Amino acid sequence: MTISEKICRSYNKGVLKKGLLIILILYVSGCSGASAVRYVNPDANFSYIRKIAILPFNNMSGDKFAGEKIRDTLSIEVMSRQVFDVVEQGEVRKALNAILPETGAEAGMTVEVDNEMLKLIGEKLGVQAVMLGSVDDYSGGSYGKGGAVSISLRMLDTSSGIVLWQSKVSVQGQSMWRKLMGFDEVGTAKLTLKAIRIALSTLF
Repeated sequence: MTISEKICRSYNKGVLKKGLLIILILYVSGCSGASAVRYVNPDANFSYIRKIAILPFNNMSGDKFAGEKIRDTLSIEVMSRQVFDVVEQGEVRKALNAILPETGAEAGMTVEVDNEMLKLIGEKLGVQAVMLGSVDDYSGGSYGKGGAVSISLRMLDTSSGIVLWQSKVSVQGQSMWRKLMGFDEVGTAKLTLKAIRIALSTLF
């Protein structure tokens, strides 16, 4: 092999490596679009929080089970981090059914969480804070459009009602690069997990 052939071969290898690197970067960055905003109360002290309750989500999406799906995944993810104890959802349901009549509403009705209700929840469940939020979008892909999950989460102090932390995350199951590369869109289950992990990463 001549010197010129060796140089040419080495150059081609370098170009190939760079090309593969660019493709990898485009793939990773284009797996699913995501955006997030967060707020952490500068005066918040999370060290006193030992146990939390995750309340039912306000579901504004077209999937009637989206709130439960988000809540289930959130519970598992919070517990897996072993920072706070999480009250079992059945116990939360019992407490809310007992508290709602005390706040002048019938059990099963949607009630705005005010300071009085937060204190009652804190007393009955022995929690220092609650997590709650809304599902703004929970849609599967259609007509070439990828699915999307958009959630809003916040943590409130049960004794004062102060917002300790808040985050809003939106993730897309398809992106321009995934489409160009021919990759399938990401399903709502994976998008849910991604959105929750992004949100919690701004807290833990």
